[in-house]
Amino acid sequence: MKKEMKHAQVNTLEKVDLVFFPVVASGHYYLLCINFMKGSLELIDNRLLDNNISFVQKYKNHPRTLLRAFATFYATFHSTKNKNMFEEICNFKTKTLKMKWRSNDNYDDCGVYLLKHMETYHGEKDIEWENGLQLNNVDQIEHDGITKKLKNAMCF
Repeated sequence: MKKEMKHAQVNTLEKVDLVFFPVVASGHYYLLCINFMKGSLELIDNRLLDNNISFVQKYKNHPRTLLRAFATFYATFHSTKNKNMFEEICNFKTKTLKMKWRSNDNYDDCGVYLLKHMETYHGEKDIEWENGLQLNNVDQIEHDGITKKLKNAMCF
């Protein structure tokens, strides 16, 4: 993480509001966001939980493990300041954002959603978050060229 911070010319995390962690698990992409403004770990997934699958079955302990690892990094990185931040960060509650475009209709574009979520999320309430996506938007992603636009923006 120090290498990424250096590359982004970030010297401190003290004024950072959001920290994004893209996750790939079992062939599915989703986003974990440490939100310092709300004191929470936000799980951002374009897919809903299936009725017969629990949160722990789908995400295992990945969110809490990542949060604890980040808290350790933060406490080490800022060892002279904010000595209580390790415990404070570890106590952040996990919240699944319930965006209006979440659906189980699209099994193929979770990576596209992840990129769109990173591009457009600024910490607002999930019900107020506008990113141009609509519910059941398989055709929108293909016809609006969202996949192509994101690939061009990220790869070139």
